[in-house]
Amino acid sequence: MTEDLETNGKLNVDAALLAYLLPVIGPAYILALRKDDSFSRYHAIQSLTIVMALILAPAVWFLFAWLVSLLPFGGVVAAYIFALVVAVYLAVVVAWIAGIINALRARRARVPFFGRLLGT
Repeated sequence: MTEDLETNGKLNVDAALLAYLLPVIGPAYILALRKDDSFSRYHAIQSLTIVMALILAPAVWFLFAWLVSLLPFGGVVAAYIFALVVAVYLAVVVAWIAGIINALRARRARVPFFGRLLGT
């Protein structure tokens, strides 16, 4: 684990926290310029997984709603299914807070709900 250590012997908590506070720019910075810092890279991938859920949940719902709207009462079904998008967004908030706490505590722990999606 010496690759996780900075010169002063501490994990780079600031860069890991940056991955969560700047959802796309932070992980891009870490993955592009801090390739040797595996602790920050781990949290950058976790953050990108959360962002991916934020983007995919409404996109999948939109596609499903479009297909179902062709059926009778499909609009009503699509409106009820939108509750799943709201549930995903609530899970994103929980995962985002857990990721920030893990980064601040210098822990390499999976975020709830989305931590296993990319195999991190």
